[in-house]
Amino acid sequence: MKRYLLILLIIFAKKATAQDSDRSDYQRQLFELAISTCKSGDYLEAIRTFSISNTINPKAKIAKFALKKADSLKSILRQNKINKLIGRWKWIPKEGNWALRDDGLVGKMITIDPENILFFDLYRNSKQWELVQTEKIEFSENPESYSFTNILYANNQVWDYNIHNDTVELTAFYIGEKIEDNYTDLVCGNQKLIYFKLQ
Repeated sequence: MKRYLLILLIIFAKKATAQDSDRSDYQRQLFELAISTCKSGDYLEAIRTFSISNTINPKAKIAKFALKKADSLKSILRQNKINKLIGRWKWIPKEGNWALRDDGLVGKMITIDPENILFFDLYRNSKQWELVQTEKIEFSENPESYSFTNILYANNQVWDYNIHNDTVELTAFYIGEKIEDNYTDLVCGNQKLIYFKLQ
């Protein structure tokens, strides 16, 4: 009986070792794929692949390298995003006539610099834009979003800012909110604001 148990333990140990070896090989392959994806310039896909590689065995040495590579690529991706967004953008209202508003609001504008998003309103008979809100640019760290460039507002709202290549318009899209350490995602009815760049 003892011999039988010993044989079973040896078989299970060999299978576990083989599985660990397979996992290590797969993790290394993913890491190498992420490196080649990075070299091709697709940073977003490279970060995703590094992140997946890291989850296979987070304690492995290669996982630490994957995490460092992903973090450095996130910084590059985020800086590239900010550089594209920098400028003054005027809101394009979806519908309605600005002249008929009761509050006298006739325009909205945002100014994006390397560190902040400044929100301005323009009222009828006013000679200058009025600063109504300032948001420091901080990025959401939602591990499930895989976007890495969503912006987290001070009130915990999460927004995605993108420029369309065809129209050169800026779209600000409300994604959801951060509640303590969790994130909520809206599936439908999300607020969407469209802006054009001012010269």
